[in-house]
Amino acid sequence: MLTRRVLIGSTAVLAAGCGGLDIPFPELGAPQIAPLTWLSRPFTGLSTGSRIASFEEKLRRIEQELAASTEGPFSPAGGRYTLSLRYVERYAEGYAEQYPTPQQLAAWLEELSEDEKGADLVTLWPDEARALGEMGALLPLDQFGGPGGVDFEKEFYAPVLEPFRANGALYALPADAFPLMLYYDVDYFAQAGVAPPDGTWDWDVLVENALKLTQREQDGTVTRWGLATHTAPIWWALWQNAAELADALTSQCRLQEPAAIAALEFFHGLIHKHGVSPVAFDMDLWRIIDDPAGLPPAMVYTTLPLGASRFNYRRAELPRGKARSVPFDSHIGIAILAQTAKPEAAYTALRGLVHTMRPYVDVPTEREAVARLGQMRTDLEPEEAAAIQNSMEHARLLPQDVAQHRAMYGLVEALVRGDDVASAVNQGCSILYENQRT
Repeated sequence: MLTRRVLIGSTAVLAAGCGGLDIPFPELGAPQIAPLTWLSRPFTGLSTGSRIASFEEKLRRIEQELAASTEGPFSPAGGRYTLSLRYVERYAEGYAEQYPTPQQLAAWLEELSEDEKGADLVTLWPDEARALGEMGALLPLDQFGGPGGVDFEKEFYAPVLEPFRANGALYALPADAFPLMLYYDVDYFAQAGVAPPDGTWDWDVLVENALKLTQREQDGTVTRWGLATHTAPIWWALWQNAAELADALTSQCRLQEPAAIAALEFFHGLIHKHGVSPVAFDMDLWRIIDDPAGLPPAMVYTTLPLGASRFNYRRAELPRGKARSVPFDSHIGIAILAQTAKPEAAYTALRGLVHTMRPYVDVPTEREAVARLGQMRTDLEPEEAAAIQNSMEHARLLPQDVAQHRAMYGLVEALVRGDDVASAVNQGCSILYENQRT
């Protein structure tokens, strides 16, 4: 794609050459250093071990570490580039009161090509990368890596790439992954005499230990819950029982099928039959977990790291169902703007940036990095690193369909409230069809 920036630069060079001006061309064989700019705003999930560093300080640290690297083909030395961070609090400042549309965001990014700083790489959410890629504002990455291209699915976990694809093209490399994990309070487990969860746990063992870990007063009042599995939508319950919310081809609701009903009855039972999980939903549930004056659940299903909390939480794999399936999300990817005048150098810098960010994200997205997770992350116990590795092998991307997400939200809300499973299923299917029509 020839942008205005590239055309202006090319025209200027041709005009200068035709005018007989003394153009300072480099000597033949002299390697050139390509100056590049990385545009980024704050994004969730970044951790550098500092609890007080600002987002900008964290990103600056990554910028400095990349600049200092000297080994490998993607380092600045190996790739003959420099990369400078251009940090902003939000994209498209003129739309501070709302999220900019893809068209507004594309126009704002194009405006950056008019100033002296410019931008070559940009941090984006998955939906932004897909939309901007379809509009031609980003370079498809499949074109890089030589005549045969790069087999990204061998280097990265294939499901992690999915949210950054549009019309078969990959428009950003994912920098982080957030698999759903079982967090457990190590100290409380030891105090209660319960062995830590491991890969052998199934749903029955989960219930058995959640009952042991739930604390009650004599009048039945719960002082500490044993379990909270719904800090995020309960895709795990459906998928681990080989069930679906909607058919992948027809989009028809599948919640009425026996496998889905059984999965939802199991979740409903955690709250209303076994009484091991609180009758709380959305932010009310997080207030119980984060209450500084109370005791959080002994076990929590979440994609958000709890390691920095005041309790000694550690990660384990999700208890097994009929199938191994781990819902996961990816928050951000790094893309190359189509307006860059240095696409090959930008691709090299993109790979170097993703490499450098590996120790600073919750879970890296490259297979090789996850295999060495225990070496890179000293904050993880060996069992945790192994649990993350196993989880990534069974990772499944959360649906990108808005209708399914809204149906799931209504479904979980009804189940937590105490509606019977049949009524909750009817509500979920109704929401699905209503949103599909709109």
